[in-house]
Amino acid sequence: MEWTKVEVCTTQYGAEIVTAILLENKIVGAEIINPKERVRHLAESAPTWDYADEKLFDDSSEEVCVVFYVEKNEQGERLLSDVREGLAQLDVFDQSLETAEVCNAGAFEIKIESADDETWLHEWKKHFKPLRVGRVVIVPQWEEYQRAGEEIIFSIDPGSAFGTGQHQTTQLCISALQKYLHDGGKLLDVGCGSGILSIIGLLLGANEVFACDIDPAGAIAATKKNASLNSVDISRLQIHSGDVLSDFELRTKLSRSGEYEVIVANIVADVVMELVPFIKKILAHDGVFIASGIIDEREEEVLAVFNEYKFEIVEKLQLEGWCCIVGKA
Repeated sequence: MEWTKVEVCTTQYGAEIVTAILLENKIVGAEIINPKERVRHLAESAPTWDYADEKLFDDSSEEVCVVFYVEKNEQGERLLSDVREGLAQLDVFDQSLETAEVCNAGAFEIKIESADDETWLHEWKKHFKPLRVGRVVIVPQWEEYQRAGEEIIFSIDPGSAFGTGQHQTTQLCISALQKYLHDGGKLLDVGCGSGILSIIGLLLGANEVFACDIDPAGAIAATKKNASLNSVDISRLQIHSGDVLSDFELRTKLSRSGEYEVIVANIVADVVMELVPFIKKILAHDGVFIASGIIDEREEEVLAVFNEYKFEIVEKLQLEGWCCIVGKA
């Protein structure tokens, strides 16, 4: 189906007027894009984030956009015409720019472009191309890629949840796994998300992989889907849900499985630091803990906790503001 995307540029006050006109014309589901609301949300949630681009906190713009869609047919054209007429009848629309600014409603600038269902479904795919990380090549499932030499191909459905393998922290972990995970080893992936590191671990030769995530459904489903895309032996992959920090039953399951040669946690600095004591208990002698999701500014904090629990710092990997710490038990 083809659609017309309509964007009305106005102000916060003007957005209320526009949405009222849309409702009068039985147009529902409009999206209001307000930079100030974004900044407010970011400020409120700041304690839960390690990193946010400073550009996201720019609230200098007063412009608010109301976005809605109408079908590209006669009925849609009539609806769009009615909306235009409704805006034109407003006093603030006909007044001078100075008066409109006093009313704080803006000029109701309308922008129109075409869209269709097929475009929405596939437009985002152009951003995902094969990515090489050492011997591992991450390939979106719709891309055709010819293996070369000793490359390890990891096929992924980026439309699932929890990551695409493109993030710097994931790349750092993949690099570390290639160096420290050996054939026949046992791997634990804490905060597995869509199972990227777990499945790559199997492709690299791990004999057993244990994965866990706090999401009871989404992560497990995404991990199983990506496992099927890569034709790994699912019997070698155990997936558990729960919070390792607080779930006694999960901690017991992980402890009973024996010691792990490699444990990887691509989460955030605060969680990594809380995990360290438990990781120390279940890591095999000379096993390594690969910890990522750490911004450069918090590297020293994490290193201090590693040192407190007598980890030998084997290596520090860095990429574009992110850090991965490899410690040996």
